[in-house]
Amino acid sequence: MLSELFDPLLLQLIIVGALVTLINRLAGHYILARFEPINYRVEAALEAVPVAVMTTLVMPAVVTGGWLERLCLVIAMVLCLRVPFAAAVFGAVGALVIYRNFV
Repeated sequence: MLSELFDPLLLQLIIVGALVTLINRLAGHYILARFEPINYRVEAALEAVPVAVMTTLVMPAVVTGGWLERLCLVIAMVLCLRVPFAAAVFGAVGALVIYRNFV
């Protein structure tokens, strides 16, 4: 049964994606390590990247989702003020699972 779920092309895709990500991160570290004082604008741009990534992940749910998805996003925003980010994500996803099963 496990052999039916195994796809060698998917495994190759995962390995290539991991290698590309690793090379990208190492190249970024190498480039930034060559500059001793990092410009404050570069530092601000690098700090804004996680927010931009999270926005691209959340906006489709805001635009195309129903009221349950929007409610869970509000729950995640409130939880982010009180608990660590991972706990807020798990809490919001857990709320969505509960709401979809019982509402």
